[in-house]
Amino acid sequence: MSLQGKVAIVTGSSRGIGAATAIALANEGAHVVINYAASSSKDKAENIAKTVRGTGSQALVVQADISSFEEIDLLVKKTVEHFGRIDILVNNTGVIDYQTVGTITPESYQRIFDINTRAPIFLSQAAVAHMGDGGRIINVSGTPARLAYSSFTVYSASKAALESITRVMAVELRDRGIRVTAVNPGPTITDAFEAQTEERKTYLKATQPVGNPEDIADVIVFLAGPKSRWVNGGTVNTNNAVVF
Repeated sequence: MSLQGKVAIVTGSSRGIGAATAIALANEGAHVVINYAASSSKDKAENIAKTVRGTGSQALVVQADISSFEEIDLLVKKTVEHFGRIDILVNNTGVIDYQTVGTITPESYQRIFDINTRAPIFLSQAAVAHMGDGGRIINVSGTPARLAYSSFTVYSASKAALESITRVMAVELRDRGIRVTAVNPGPTITDAFEAQTEERKTYLKATQPVGNPEDIADVIVFLAGPKSRWVNGGTVNTNNAVVF
């Protein structure tokens, strides 16, 4: 197994791409920190941890809202106390609020950037203090970072910023042997996808392939592993259509 004994934090891993990634990493031998924010997700997080442990890997469940600096520190502290180090960080958590330019509120703007952009910066900052040579940071972006969709102004900006952050962090951490990359999923069957209007889901399914969380997780596992040693700073378009 390519990740035997590695320690991975996957944010937002009680469901969707995060949950699939946690399981896929465990299948390659990594010990995984399952992170969730809302108390309503606790049972889902525990079920993912049970699946991880079923692979023979260890799992630690940590409730932490990564929009909070204090809880970012808590997540890293609990990981290091339990496992002693961090090898892989998957910044997966993301939020979206469908608002047109005429209806965007300061509160919505702040929440989206706090979670989608600020949190990956400061969680990475906290994690790299416990990473050695061979560390990996993988950021989860999204198609709206590069394509124009109505009602996605703030979300698109937050994910475009995340891809730019990925490139700069890769340069800054290169000499420490830490690789920073991103994945840009196309439409994927997650809770966020299902929450969209039927009209929008029908349009997406008609215009491009719609994947499953496992499709994205497999690419993340590749980027976390030794075979991606020559990949740094880039964004992998995990979409089965040539759309950008």
